[in-house]
Amino acid sequence: MKYVDLAVFDLDNTLYNWYASFLPAFYSMVDVAAELLHCDKELLVSQMKAVHVKHHDVEHPYALFETDIVQARVKAEGAEQVWRLLDPAFHAFNKVRKSELRLFPDVRETLGELKRRGIRLVAFTDSKYFAAVGRIARLELSDVFERLYCREKSVSELPTAPFEGYRAQPIYNVLATKVSELPAGETKPDPQVLKDIVQRERTSVTATAYIGDSLAKDVLMASRAGCFAIWAKYGLSNDQEMYSKLVAISHWSEEDINREQRLAQSATAAAPDFTCQSSIKEILDILSGPFAIVSANRSN
Repeated sequence: MKYVDLAVFDLDNTLYNWYASFLPAFYSMVDVAAELLHCDKELLVSQMKAVHVKHHDVEHPYALFETDIVQARVKAEGAEQVWRLLDPAFHAFNKVRKSELRLFPDVRETLGELKRRGIRLVAFTDSKYFAAVGRIARLELSDVFERLYCREKSVSELPTAPFEGYRAQPIYNVLATKVSELPAGETKPDPQVLKDIVQRERTSVTATAYIGDSLAKDVLMASRAGCFAIWAKYGLSNDQEMYSKLVAISHWSEEDINREQRLAQSATAAAPDFTCQSSIKEILDILSGPFAIVSANRSN
């Protein structure tokens, strides 16, 4: 058993299937929007990609509303009218996301057991603030994690009201004190980012476990930082169709794609300290915490 007092979890594709929850929702929205706008779907997709590139975020809020096609309608008909026209498209996105965004089997029970062992839990994602906090809220994990580390909000990311009098529905029930925003330059797999998180959590890398699905970004980073590296192999996606759909709308530049390929090559040398083959609950066989130590001392 490995003793730790802190466990840092990656989110996307470690605790839930991000591909299955976001991409079908996105393309469902596009299908409905293209019909409402009487426009070519592929053209709309390309314009949404341009918005994502502008904001460097595939999950940029209101991206559909910022496309040239929609903005042309806004100039002709007014923002409120067009927003209401697109409401069925937004509804389609939310409906699919609600049905598909769910935790992998055994996640909630495993996190609960780790807490009972006295292990503090924090989350670390490269997703930006609104996407990360939104998923934590929808999955009802705000009381599970002591802190969420995510990308900082930029001025361009802050959602602006599409028209005067618009009121967004509050969905974020995560306390602001639980969220720590990291500078845009601090990204995986830089081991210093993880070292800084461990320092902020007032523990040591040797007493920290890191759990993630990516050998290139998660395991490599954790190993280089000196943490106990756990590979969530069950979260690895080999769905090339899904990946192609992501690339079609992604903000990634050619250099970004080349960087990912270089990371994938370097990951061949990344050896996890432990691998969860089929379920996250397998970490319960390897991780021990402060309460387990106390119980063992009392029994002796």
